[in-house]
Amino acid sequence: MRLLRWSVLLCICQQPTVDVSAQSARERAFDAAASVSERGYEWLAWSTARIGHRLTGSDQGRKAEWLADSLFRAGGLDTVYFEPFEAQAWSRGTVALTVGDADGYVHLPCVALANTPLSCTTDAPIVDAGNGLPEDLDRLGSTTIGATLLINLGLVAASEGTANLHRSEKAALAMSHGAAAILFVNQVVGGVVLTGTASVDGSLIPIPAACLSTEDGTRLRERMSRGEALTARLTKRNKSEMVTARNVIGEIHGKDHPEEIILVGGHLDSWDLATGATDNGLGSFSILDLARLMASMPFRPQRTVRFVLFMGEEQGLLGSTALADRYQENGTLERISCMINLDMSGNPQGFGVGGPSGWRMVIQDACDRIHRLDTAAFEGRTSEEVWLHSDHEPFLLRGVPVIYPLSDLGKNVYGCYHSSCDDIHLVEPSAMTNNVRFVGALVYELAAASRLPGHFTEEGLKTRLISEGLEQSLRIGGVWPWE
Repeated sequence: MRLLRWSVLLCICQQPTVDVSAQSARERAFDAAASVSERGYEWLAWSTARIGHRLTGSDQGRKAEWLADSLFRAGGLDTVYFEPFEAQAWSRGTVALTVGDADGYVHLPCVALANTPLSCTTDAPIVDAGNGLPEDLDRLGSTTIGATLLINLGLVAASEGTANLHRSEKAALAMSHGAAAILFVNQVVGGVVLTGTASVDGSLIPIPAACLSTEDGTRLRERMSRGEALTARLTKRNKSEMVTARNVIGEIHGKDHPEEIILVGGHLDSWDLATGATDNGLGSFSILDLARLMASMPFRPQRTVRFVLFMGEEQGLLGSTALADRYQENGTLERISCMINLDMSGNPQGFGVGGPSGWRMVIQDACDRIHRLDTAAFEGRTSEEVWLHSDHEPFLLRGVPVIYPLSDLGKNVYGCYHSSCDDIHLVEPSAMTNNVRFVGALVYELAAASRLPGHFTEEGLKTRLISEGLEQSLRIGGVWPWE
């Protein structure tokens, strides 16, 4: 019965006239294939077992680049190639934390944050800086100078509506207030510590930064609340070298408008504490499977679809920034209709969009039609929220509309973000299958549109970023495009 249905759909899809019914039939044909012939989870499981983590600049990272290139080629894409870029690749060495008072010392487990000094030892009094926001640091005055600041990664006891900052932005603020070191406190219970970059631009910062568990952070604060004066000795030995990393690109040429490009991207690299199964194997291996399935269909998208697996995202959006810069220099950026970013996405329930007037309606109409493919698994929600710190950011800051799946992977997944528990046991195969199904349907919708809205104007982008409350973060990161 399934073969009969598939044959009927193929006959409909091969009709020369492109109309609504033919487009719907094509999407149903793709959805049928994506529902029964998925490979992304299988590939991800193999990678986590045979390659391990995918840290940029490491042997494992290079193996992951070659694997992605091979899978694109085996999938039969029209064009497959590397886009190399230079990057400063930080790698982990040793870290030790000792906290003492007048009576003695204790050793606490911690994890070094990336892009911190290669060799250092600091001895400095601990000062509780709360959430590490500007108001927290301003309130402490000169006590931050020469201190080890204890800072929450998340928001704790913050007033309603308070916006958090990225850890790298909190590190930049701490340094501007004279901190000698930073101890970040994770908010995930169970002794979980995480890593991540402490640098806003991928360069090495001059002070050490490490992450503590929420339990150890709580105990330190309890001691300080009793009036104990605590000092932290933080010793680190790390490595860093300039390497050539490679974004991996595959392409399906558009049938009617090959000059217009829909870019589907996600980062392939991961941190080294685990295997990066959810961050971002979940997204990147879904993209590999999506590319394979689209290339196998007996019909082509009307616009070109370019699949990009970025390296260096974790160290500061290095690969995506390099590619966006290159596209701006050679004129390709004008041909990018939109950028769809899959970063820790699974079981999409809709799509968000950051674009100028007209894009919300395009996405809403597409979501309504995708909802009819599977009313149980896809809700068809939309959002216009704009956020930062993933590979869409460099494209957004150059005016390109950005789109992202609306997903909720659950606390068990987000609690393992950047930590030693981010492994294949967290990944639901169906989450990857639905990534491919629903992102693929969206790509076909966008590719078939008679006309897509354009890019942001400079003033329109500035207004949007300000209205979303992102100016402060971008200024701290040194990438605010205006004076």
